[in-house]
Amino acid sequence: MSAPASSPSARPASSLPRLAVEALVHRSELAGLEFEEARTHAAVTAIIIGASVALTLLFGTATTFAIAAAVWDRPNRGLILTLVAVAYLLGAAGLAWWAARRLKDWRPFTSTIDQLRKDYSCLHSHLSEKSR
Repeated sequence: MSAPASSPSARPASSLPRLAVEALVHRSELAGLEFEEARTHAAVTAIIIGASVALTLLFGTATTFAIAAAVWDRPNRGLILTLVAVAYLLGAAGLAWWAARRLKDWRPFTSTIDQLRKDYSCLHSHLSEKSR
């Protein structure tokens, strides 16, 4: 029994260029989809960072004024406001760590790269069979 007509080994050598073009078209579509995902991921991350910065600034300003008003008559108001500033710094460091971790764990175009590796392996094995 012969191999199905859709398998690469059953196709004549003249259809290999057409097959290669079709494969490139499909891979470019996959890359386009992954580019859209990458752009969306980057946009959402930028919005999260921007919102975090804006809210942190607003909250920090309001809280600083509230604390300063509450402790203004105390002799250790400098220490209290310094501790508040340290708390703000720790919060900002936590947000920066979260954003860095989110960007570090993200791998764009993984499906496209994986598919291109599989294509290369298939093409390499197909051409090595033909040369025998």
